[in-house]
Amino acid sequence: MKFFHASAIIFLLTATSIRAQIADPVLMCQLPSVLNESSGVETSNANSVWTHNDSGDSARIFNIDTTGNILRIVFFIVDTAFDCEESTRDANGNYYLGDFGNNLNNRTNLRIYKIPNPDTLSVDTIIPQIIFFRYPDQTLFPPDSALWNFDCEAMFHFQNSLYLFSKNRGTSTYSRMYRLPDQPGDYVAELVDSFNTGTWITSGDINPAGNMMILLSESRIWLFTGFTGTDFFGGNAQMIQMYTTQKEAVVFASDSTVYITDEYFLGTGGKLYRLDLRSWINGIHEDVSSTVFTMFPNPATEKISVCIPEQGNDFLISIFDNTGKMVRQCSNCREIDVSTLQKGHYFLHCFYGKTFLSGKFEKL
Repeated sequence: MKFFHASAIIFLLTATSIRAQIADPVLMCQLPSVLNESSGVETSNANSVWTHNDSGDSARIFNIDTTGNILRIVFFIVDTAFDCEESTRDANGNYYLGDFGNNLNNRTNLRIYKIPNPDTLSVDTIIPQIIFFRYPDQTLFPPDSALWNFDCEAMFHFQNSLYLFSKNRGTSTYSRMYRLPDQPGDYVAELVDSFNTGTWITSGDINPAGNMMILLSESRIWLFTGFTGTDFFGGNAQMIQMYTTQKEAVVFASDSTVYITDEYFLGTGGKLYRLDLRSWINGIHEDVSSTVFTMFPNPATEKISVCIPEQGNDFLISIFDNTGKMVRQCSNCREIDVSTLQKGHYFLHCFYGKTFLSGKFEKL
């Protein structure tokens, strides 16, 4: 999806029209209140998962069953956990916890913790091995704000390597893909490829067969199929829309089913979901058409107004700040009060009918 940035008073957004219904993941359970910021999820067995919080929590992972009960907590003995944003496992069950959240793009201590299979650990505290790394294309900490592409919330393991996907906070809408060895050490990550996701990426995974990759944002899934080897962006890409809560983590529970968690915010989210991907895998494709609506004024000081061309459908408006937090949400509201928002840039998402629109505006 392309974003059109304009200093004029009217801001135009392209829309993606989906032929199939917007995906509606099945609720599995409410997460325990201690997991109010679930940021990574990994399967344990058919009836439980491992998950963890992001910044503000220590380096610890929770094993919960699919009814929301905590079965076990494993603590990582580390000096300081800064911002653990994602987790993954390899074919041997080894568990990797990515302490690489970097909202301000100024960290010089990015790291990934590695422990043996937590399902077989006989202790509840463990000293992890550490994979230290830095990005090959970052020389300033932080760089100019237009180049803030060094936050990360998405990672998976494949063929003895870890693949990381950037959360681009700059002016570009591309997510960059980096590769790291899966062994402890100090590395410069390899920049492999990039893809125009059109929004921030919050999690990623590859299925057990290694022939399907998924990238998650708060309101959509990018599903990649038909690629060869590790050329993940070289095959087919489908965009699957979801209604907006702050989706933070995804994992393949099977070759065609994923689990998803979202963050608890303002009385919504904080749940574990299941989504069956077979209807998209089996050939329901997007029907992309162009449409335009207006959002004004931009920049805004008091209120943002939206004008939607199809008047007959209910619609949902969500606004996210520059950290990915949802700060406003309302239904069928054509005027949104933004007077109390802090100065800065925000994302506005709009769902109506089978259509999704998204773009940025500035609050003065």
